[in-house]
Amino acid sequence: MSTIRRQISIEASPRAIWAALTTPDGLKSWLADEATVIATVAGRFSITIEGDDGPLTETGRFHTVRPTSKLEMHFDKFSPGPWQSTALTFTMARQAGQTVVNLLQSGATLEDAAVAKQVDDDWRRALLSLRDGLEG
Repeated sequence: MSTIRRQISIEASPRAIWAALTTPDGLKSWLADEATVIATVAGRFSITIEGDDGPLTETGRFHTVRPTSKLEMHFDKFSPGPWQSTALTFTMARQAGQTVVNLLQSGATLEDAAVAKQVDDDWRRALLSLRDGLEG
């Protein structure tokens, strides 16, 4: 199974980063054009991103919710985009006055090299946007 790994250090508290990952307003500030979130174990989420081909909505469920430290979500197998049937995990830890955010995404759809490159590039841009929004 293919995996994407990213890490970024952000000069913001884990609480601020957690809000950016688990609230509709937070997600809309750096990732999504629309979002609905119930950030509890087995809670549902929906993220809509406007792309070149129009809006794309990814849906799924939260599996692990440990406020300010770990968030794991699984995307539905019927989601129409590249995150279909993948697992996405964010972990956070304070280090030297910053919060280190680790992202890990894995799943069969990422075995296609072109899809994996697109998703990795999208995460690189998205995490920079997250950092810019929280540090700005």
